[in-house]
Amino acid sequence: MVRNGYFTISLKNDGTYIVIIPPEEGGKAVKPEDIMAFLEDRKFSAYDSLDIAAAVKAGDNKEHRISSVAINQCNSICIYNMDASKMLMTAVMYPPVGKGSNMTVQEIEGDIQVRGVKFGIDKAAIEEIVNKRIYNTPFTVAKGEEPVQGTDARIEYLFNTEHIGSPKVNDDGTVDYHELDLISKVTVGQPVARIIPENKGVPGHNIMGDEIMPARVSKKNFKYSKNVHISEDGLSLISDVNGHVTLENEKVFVSNTYEVPVDVDNTTGDIEYDGNVIVRGNVRAGFSIKATGDITVMGVVEGAYVEAGGNLTINCGIQGMNKAEIRSGGNLVTKFIENATVVCGGSIETDTMLHSSTFASDIINVSGKNGLLVGGTARSSKCVTAKVIGNEMGTDTNVYVGVDPILRKKVKALAAAIKKSTEDKEKLSQVIAVLRKKMELEGGLEPAKKEMLQKSTKNLILLEQSIKQDTEEYKKGQEQLVEGVDARVKVKGSIYPGVKLSFGDTMYHIKDRNDYCQYAKQGADVVRLPM
Repeated sequence: MVRNGYFTISLKNDGTYIVIIPPEEGGKAVKPEDIMAFLEDRKFSAYDSLDIAAAVKAGDNKEHRISSVAINQCNSICIYNMDASKMLMTAVMYPPVGKGSNMTVQEIEGDIQVRGVKFGIDKAAIEEIVNKRIYNTPFTVAKGEEPVQGTDARIEYLFNTEHIGSPKVNDDGTVDYHELDLISKVTVGQPVARIIPENKGVPGHNIMGDEIMPARVSKKNFKYSKNVHISEDGLSLISDVNGHVTLENEKVFVSNTYEVPVDVDNTTGDIEYDGNVIVRGNVRAGFSIKATGDITVMGVVEGAYVEAGGNLTINCGIQGMNKAEIRSGGNLVTKFIENATVVCGGSIETDTMLHSSTFASDIINVSGKNGLLVGGTARSSKCVTAKVIGNEMGTDTNVYVGVDPILRKKVKALAAAIKKSTEDKEKLSQVIAVLRKKMELEGGLEPAKKEMLQKSTKNLILLEQSIKQDTEEYKKGQEQLVEGVDARVKVKGSIYPGVKLSFGDTMYHIKDRNDYCQYAKQGADVVRLPM
C-alpha cells in the first residue's frame, strides 16, 4: 500500500531530536506543520520551527536536534475520524516518542469499539498498519455497507397500445378507408396486462451496526374498466369477454363494442360510451356521440358533435352545415370534410376539405382522387399536403404549419428559469457543505447555524424538484420546436392566389399559381422548393 513519509522523535541528554522518513510508492512527504501540530498536541512548545523546517528540507534520514529541552516520551497513538454518515472511520498512526511502545492490533480494535463501532471492521488493514508500522498514513479501520436499491413495480401491457392506421391508396388514386386494422382483439380468459412486482432491495449497515434501509419502491395497481378481472395472485388482468382492448391514460378498456345498427337520431338519442362505437348508419344534425375509445361511422356525419378518445373513421364524410364539431384524440380518416370544425390529436386523412376549420397535432393529408383544400383554415404542427390548395376564384384559404410562437416564448422562459435555479442550487450546495464541515469538525452547530442548515437543505430539495419539473417541460417543448423546424406545405398539383401560408409567426401570401412544389421556412423567410 502507499506509505506516506513520517517522523520519529528521540530523546538525548542535550534535548529532542527528529528523524524524517521519506515517503514510499507515491505517498506524501512530511510537512513542518504536521510535526509542529504533533508537538503542540503533546503540550510541547519548546522547539525551534526553523530547525524543524531544515530537517524536513534535508529529508536525509538523519537525526536533527529541534530543541535543547527533552520532550516527554509517549507511546504510539492513533487519531481516529468518523464521517458524518457513520459509514466510514479512518485512522492515522503516529510513532512513539523516546522509548514509548508501539500500538497493537488489540489496542486499535479496543479504541474503535469504545467509540461504538460494531460493523465493517477491517482487521486485515489494521494488522498491516501495525505489523509494518506504517505511520502518518490514513487507513480505513471500518466501512459500512451501502443498501442495495430495489426497483419499482411496472405494468406490462400484452397488446398494441399505439393504434396508428392509414388508408390504402389504390392504383387508380382512390382511397380505401375500410381496412385500417385499428382494433386489438381479445378473447375470454386472455390476459391483457400483467404486473412485474417491485424488488424491495437489500438493507445496508453503518459502522455503528445500524440498519440502513434502501429507498422505498412503488407498487403498481391495475387501472381498468369493466369486462376484466384480476387473477388470484393479483398479477394479471384478464378479459371477461370476446372483444377488443385499448389503453387510454394508463387505463385498460375491454369491450365487446357498442354497435348502432341505424342512424343516430331521435330514435337513439345521444350516445356516450366507455369504449369503441360503431354506427352502421349516419349521425344526424343536432345529436352527439362521445366515446373514450375509437369511433367508426359507416355513413355521413351531419351538423353533429362527435368526440373520440382514440381514432375516428367516417367512411362517407362530414357534411357539417357550419354546425359540426369533430374531436379525435388519435387519427381522423374520412372521405371529405365540409363546413365543419375538426380538432385532431393525431393526423387527418381525407380526400376533400372545404370551408372548414381543422387542426391536427400531426399531419394533414388531403389526398386521394380529388385532393382539394379550399377555403377555411388548416393547421398542422408538421405538414399539410394536398393536390390542390385554393382555387382560381381566389377563395381565402389559410394554411398554418410549424411552431406556435407562444410555445417558443415558453421554452425560452423555461431555459432562463432552469439556468437561474441551477445557479441558486450551486450556491445553496456550497452553504450546506460549509455548515456540514463545521458541524463535523466541531461536533455540532450553534442554534442559528443549525436552523440555517435545515432551511438550506429543505430549499435545496425544493429547488431540485423545480429544476426537474422545468427540465421535463423544457425537453417536451424542445421536441415540439424541433418537430416544427422542418414544417412543410406540399402541393402535389396546384396552389392559387388567395392562399395565405403561416410558418409560426411568419406569413406568406401566394400571388401566382404554382404547380408541384412545396413551401418551407428557411431562416426568416418562407421559400418555394421543388417537390
